Amino acid sequence: MSTETWAVAAPQTITVDGVSAVSVRVQAGRVDVVVDPETTRTTLDVTEISEKPLQVTRDRDRLRIGYEASKMDAFVARVKNLGSSSERAVLRLTVPPGTAVDVGTVEGDADVTGTTGTVVKTVTGTVRTAGTSGSLYLKSVSGDVAATAHSGDVSAQVVSGALAVDGAIGRVSAHSVSGALAVTAVGTTPMVTVKTVSGDVTVRLDEGTPVSLKVRGAAGQAILDGTVLPSTGRVLAVDHADTPVAGRSVAYLTAAVTSSRVVVTRG
Repeated sequence: MSTETWAVAAPQTITVDGVSAVSVRVQAGRVDVVVDPETTRTTLDVTEISEKPLQVTRDRDRLRIGYEASKMDAFVARVKNLGSSSERAVLRLTVPPGTAVDVGTVEGDADVTGTTGTVVKTVTGTVRTAGTSGSLYLKSVSGDVAATAHSGDVSAQVVSGALAVDGAIGRVSAHSVSGALAVTAVGTTPMVTVKTVSGDVTVRLDEGTPVSLKVRGAAGQAILDGTVLPSTGRVLAVDHADTPVAGRSVAYLTAAVTSSRVVVTRG
């Protein structure tokens, strides 16, 4: 299948068949991605566009949307240009089930719903996902990140933005500098690994879930169901393991902190 390209300089709708992966790169504006289980086609609605044309390329089964030479790694180097409107767009993507989605912005917001195998990255924008499944990778510098009703594994990195993840979660790996981390598992016993400097960590589990908890840090507290767990050294060193319960899987939680509270609640 030949390559197709579009230079979008005004609001426009583009529809293509046979796309299994989509990547979006914009600096400012907004990107919405939704799954339509009734379609096999990918539809891009450009509702707002700045003076610089948006580049759209369809190469075999991949659709790339963004600005020329606007890879995510280059975005970070251009943070000094925040507020520029030369690469601003408001987009809505409707994709078939199973489409891999990769969204990157500098200061634009991103909202992704229902996708499987998802990557969302931003510098200062707000990220929201809902009803996603499979692997989910999230990255932000100062923008807040919220993943609601996710089913599967999550890997996330934030600096000062807050991260909140909930759903039928499997493995969670989360890194933060000062942003708060909140993980809520619904109906699963996850394996959660977090690293943070000063961001507080909150993990919520189903009632009665056995917990294996290991926390290491220079200072802070580890709290389980409202009780401060004793530290075994001058620095924060907590090892807690519930007695196994027949028919119940154990949730494994590991936290490496500098000066944070790690709070685990059940029920």
